[in-house]
Amino acid sequence: MGKEARPEDSTTARPDRRALLRTGGVAVAATMAGLAVAEIATAGGASAATGEPVTMGATNDAGTTSTSLTSAGTTGSTLELANTTTLAPLRLVEQTRPTAQPALTSGDLANYGGDLYYATGDPSGPLVGMVYSEVNANQLVPITPQRVLDTRYSGGRAKIVNAAGNLDSAGRLLAGHSIDIDLSSLEFAATAAYCNITIVGPVNGGWLTLWPGGTRPSVSSINFTANAVIANFAVTGTSATDTVTIFASTTTHVLLDVTAFTVANPSQINPSVMPATMTMASQRLATRAKTHNAPSWYSPR
Repeated sequence: MGKEARPEDSTTARPDRRALLRTGGVAVAATMAGLAVAEIATAGGASAATGEPVTMGATNDAGTTSTSLTSAGTTGSTLELANTTTLAPLRLVEQTRPTAQPALTSGDLANYGGDLYYATGDPSGPLVGMVYSEVNANQLVPITPQRVLDTRYSGGRAKIVNAAGNLDSAGRLLAGHSIDIDLSSLEFAATAAYCNITIVGPVNGGWLTLWPGGTRPSVSSINFTANAVIANFAVTGTSATDTVTIFASTTTHVLLDVTAFTVANPSQINPSVMPATMTMASQRLATRAKTHNAPSWYSPR
């Protein structure tokens, strides 16, 4: 009896390598240090069986199995997606965190310490930039203005983390002292806080510094004369524990109001201090679009 032909014996189901090169089929090459190149090309038919190549142009059900790319070399492995044209290939490059920015070529993607980088431009000197998402691309989110510090009365001093030893009997910030203000009831892991800082009745002329904490910078956020009442706008970073720090060169009452935060996502802001239409950037735009037509200069990007 003759042997029955199997579907996988058909040249239409599994074209050879030379035929693929002649027809310019799409190839996916996984290149690893010390390993050969695997080429997978366009073919029709059913899904690839266990242990066989992925079939391009068809549904490939891996089930519960997975495909991995590993390398024992020092430079890591690279998954390359290339056309037969002169276009640069798209390569997914394995990167460990070096002491400097990853060395990539044009068309490369790299997982660099948990951040995704993409390289584009001249292969002799590509431009490498981070691929941004809401995790690492910040946005300014205005809030209903909140007074987080007013040393003139006890309730206004409730958010001071280290009041003991830094205030006088009237609640004023002592000359040469610093206080930390807790903002955690308003935000979580904000990058920056937008503030108005007010000086009331300083005993002498001097200056005040607002900063995220740690080593105090040698700059002032506001300067004042004795007995002045004066305010200034300031932007400051926040600490890892969601605080800001204030230093005064002379004894004075201090007020601090917060009007906005820079965050990766509006969900990092306490909803109780945000208008209902500002909980998400998309909701803000949708709400405004319902109330009036977009201006002539507006063009979605």
